[in-house]
Amino acid sequence: MISRGILVFDHRDQEWRVWIGQQAYWMGQGDSFELRIRNKYFRTHLQKDLDWFITLDYDVSFILHIDEIYKIKIEKHDYIPVDSPF
Repeated sequence: MISRGILVFDHRDQEWRVWIGQQAYWMGQGDSFELRIRNKYFRTHLQKDLDWFITLDYDVSFILHIDEIYKIKIEKHDYIPVDSPF
């Protein structure tokens, strides 16, 4: 089931988190999701070089700004809740 949420940078852990409702999920390098740009969703993967970035359609790359909040969709069952014991 696809769930809508937001992608937010966790400054304490220096990693990205997905928030769906009141639950945070781990987001790591290589994880895929759909990013909303002007009411359209694009399939992409989270990547890191010197900065965190994504690539749309294997063609256009852009850096994710750590102070921005991004609207996304994910397959929630593919992600682990942050408070999970394992």
